[in-house]
Amino acid sequence: MTHSDFDTIVHLNQNALEGVGPLDNESLSLLVKMSDQALVAEDSGDIAGFVITLPPGAEYDSSRYRWFEDKLVDDYVYLDRIVVSDEHRRKGVASQLYEEIEGDTPVALEVYDTNDVSLAFHESRGFEEVGALTHDGKTNLMLVREPDEA
Repeated sequence: MTHSDFDTIVHLNQNALEGVGPLDNESLSLLVKMSDQALVAEDSGDIAGFVITLPPGAEYDSSRYRWFEDKLVDDYVYLDRIVVSDEHRRKGVASQLYEEIEGDTPVALEVYDTNDVSLAFHESRGFEEVGALTHDGKTNLMLVREPDEA
């Protein structure tokens, strides 16, 4: 992800607010500076989607991130947000982005309990519920995917 991608990233993010928090260019810049991974998936020169992960110990003001900071004692990657453009959904873009971030470290994330499509997708990738957190009147299911055994 480069600074020249930011306008498109913000646009994609703002069109996906049912699953992610809002972003503008300034907050995106701060998030990318904190991140350990900020990746885009391209299709014919278009940004088809993006993912941003954070390492443990980041100075990130998020109750969901802090929940994992308090609960997970081992190293992990926090998947803050992943967004795929409407035009590129159901084409494997999300799976491609997940394959980039899933490695030797557990991946932690949350999904709204009402987002059945996302919950089914994450279950199919091996994520398991490890708790729940109510925030701003919505229940987030806290999910973790352990790395594959070698």
